[in-house]
Amino acid sequence: MSRSTNVRRSCRTSRRNGICCAGPALLALLAACGPAEEEPADRAPESNTEAVAVAHGIDPATIETRPPLVTRLLIVALDGATWKWMDPLMAAGQLPNLAGLVESGARAELTTLEPTVSPAIWTTIATGFLPERHGILGFDGVPGLSMQTLPNATMRQVKAFWEVLADFERTSATVGWWASWPAEDLGPGSRLVSDRVPYTRMEAAVERASLTSRDTHPPELIERMAPLVERPNDIDRAIVSHFLDFDDEEYRRLLEAPYEMGSFLPEFKFVLQSDRSSLRMARALLEESSYDVTTVYFTGIDTVSHLFWHFAHPDEFPNVPISAGDRRRYGAVIERYYELVDEYLGELLAASGPETTVLVVSDHGFGGTGRVPWSGGHGRLTPGAPIAPRGVLVIAGPGAAAGTTLERAHVLDVAPTVLHLMGVPASEEMLGRVLADALDPALASELPRVETLEAIGRIRSVGAFPQDLGGDAERLERLRALGYIQ
Repeated sequence: MSRSTNVRRSCRTSRRNGICCAGPALLALLAACGPAEEEPADRAPESNTEAVAVAHGIDPATIETRPPLVTRLLIVALDGATWKWMDPLMAAGQLPNLAGLVESGARAELTTLEPTVSPAIWTTIATGFLPERHGILGFDGVPGLSMQTLPNATMRQVKAFWEVLADFERTSATVGWWASWPAEDLGPGSRLVSDRVPYTRMEAAVERASLTSRDTHPPELIERMAPLVERPNDIDRAIVSHFLDFDDEEYRRLLEAPYEMGSFLPEFKFVLQSDRSSLRMARALLEESSYDVTTVYFTGIDTVSHLFWHFAHPDEFPNVPISAGDRRRYGAVIERYYELVDEYLGELLAASGPETTVLVVSDHGFGGTGRVPWSGGHGRLTPGAPIAPRGVLVIAGPGAAAGTTLERAHVLDVAPTVLHLMGVPASEEMLGRVLADALDPALASELPRVETLEAIGRIRSVGAFPQDLGGDAERLERLRALGYIQ
């Protein structure tokens, strides 16, 4: 009997015994699967969450794996990016870095979920599970609970790819991914900067008193990351001039403008500084070390598409008065934000090295709504917008199938493909496929899937949900104004 057969049988036995269900019962049931490591009562826990027993399941060393198929993988997550903007900008030579990746790799329109709610979809991308299984259903909580906080990592019922990679001793650096706070303990060699580091300061009108050790893994990483977070009112005049034709007085008013939901200029300065912060932190991590997988999330394309769409496409808004002056001032903001993100992509490519394989992904596309202030949208939550517009996917660099356009790709396919490239099997529970048609045929053969990854290695503990009431209050109100929550 092969080693993988033994493991699959062990997983099935564990599943019958209830071990593969996430939650408090899992910790007790896993006592038979392996020793649990507990923090001594007189010692502060090293993890970023509250002190709990650390349960271990099946030894990952017993799982059939292979060496990583690529040297390194860079994942660039672009919230709301769409080929509707990217294709004409690439054709005009305005996105040279993305165009180079498309020419040397595979591309696809990425089928997404409806409703197109970012926390749910980004968690699907990270886990390979639908929201009903991974537990992040929207912006304001989980089934059966009335939440006062945005979704966070303790609500997630299954492992994200960076946790699975840690089980199999693959290192990762993750910056800003939705619902990644509080940062999970990934062991030595890996880094995680949660979404509350750039997100809390940049998207909310109120700040927490300070960032804490729960914001990063390892906890002490926050000391190096916090100085890299840029504040909205410190926005550089030269950067503003790239987007907005402002005189000195208008620039001063922009700096002094308080955060106001749905007001496109304050929103713009907050989101711009958020993405600049994410870039700075990612570059610092890449300068510090090399990782098997580096992931960076940028939120800005989504926000500017929501708020500036009518300036770029006034013909779609016959009932909205748009002056020639406003179109001149604001009509190029979305276009220039794509250009900015392409510059960020170039910086990340340079920091990662030419031997790096690159995956660019968005959670959904975009379209006009015919109304303001949220003039761009996606799905039924933004009335008038296209329903579940497809996102983008690019896989390029070593190991990619150059010049390929995939006939189909789904947000469920991303996590199995990431694990595959790292030589780690996906699970039979995952509904998605490895995107073998995006890869060199020599790399397309998939490892036998295990029954579940939840009973292998470190077991997720799902306990009390931490809250960040001060930082969440304004974000929740902003989401209500947008119509995402009631």
